[in-house]
Amino acid sequence: MPDLVVFGSVLVELTPVREGERLRDAGLLLPLPSGAATNFALSAARLGVSTGMISRVGDDEWGEWLRAHLRDLGLAVEHVQPMPGELSTVSFCWMDRSGGKTFYFYRFPGYCDPLAAVGPDDVTPAWFEGCRCFDFTEATIRREPLRLAAFAAAELARALGLLVVYAVNYRPSGWAGREEEFVPTQGHACSLADVVLLNSDEATMLTGLTDLPAAAESIASLGPRTVVITSGEAGSLLWHEGEAATVAPFEVEVLYDIGAGDTYHAGLVAGLLHGLSAADAGRLAAAAAALKISRPATLDQLPTWSEAAALAGL
Repeated sequence: MPDLVVFGSVLVELTPVREGERLRDAGLLLPLPSGAATNFALSAARLGVSTGMISRVGDDEWGEWLRAHLRDLGLAVEHVQPMPGELSTVSFCWMDRSGGKTFYFYRFPGYCDPLAAVGPDDVTPAWFEGCRCFDFTEATIRREPLRLAAFAAAELARALGLLVVYAVNYRPSGWAGREEEFVPTQGHACSLADVVLLNSDEATMLTGLTDLPAAAESIASLGPRTVVITSGEAGSLLWHEGEAATVAPFEVEVLYDIGAGDTYHAGLVAGLLHGLSAADAGRLAAAAAALKISRPATLDQLPTWSEAAALAGL
């Protein structure tokens, strides 16, 4: 059984084979398993953490493809199930030469948004059998009934003694027209987690504070014992059980800077599950993120535990 289970979206990303080519000019498209939760889970697995996913895919050939590829990439997919009557979610994207991406999501409720149909009645202790850590994602709390399922799963995971991790990972399009729900919903999600990750803009949105140590303390007052606020090239602030520390970034030549946050997230969780202190886990996370952005955008280039630990000096 996996040490880590991740609750979030699994989708197909179609992108031009040739880097820097726009969709309208593409001759061939490459399919990749994707979604923030999937990217995080794959990074964690690459870092040596036994990882499984909780999700839904379409009851179609893309769903079969996703489950097969995730399994081949080392993830447990027992709880990634096809949703009858739904097609798999697909995104099309292209990446420019600087690493910026343009996305088009084909995700429509009741037709090709299988994860959205999950409700609190679907949550079961079997999701957590043999696990040590439960991670749930922003995509699971945008709307009900999926939001209620995510909160019920987090509560059950805590009751079972698992480490619960939540990353804010704000996506404006996911809250369009319901912006007033963002702060209270995110606040409740943070209150259910032992570890919370967010960036400096998200910390200010949630707390109204621009002083990061004060923002971290405010978020910690909701319940988590560890709060990590990332600030790109400025490094990150790690607040752990009343103590604040700065984690410096590692300077590397940037080749592809998409996915750094998911890899940092994975590095932090991997470090904690490997028994590192919060400070050392933060340093490992920074090293993993640095390695990620210094490499091409292929799954076989995700950093390993030995590579990240070596760069971090651990």
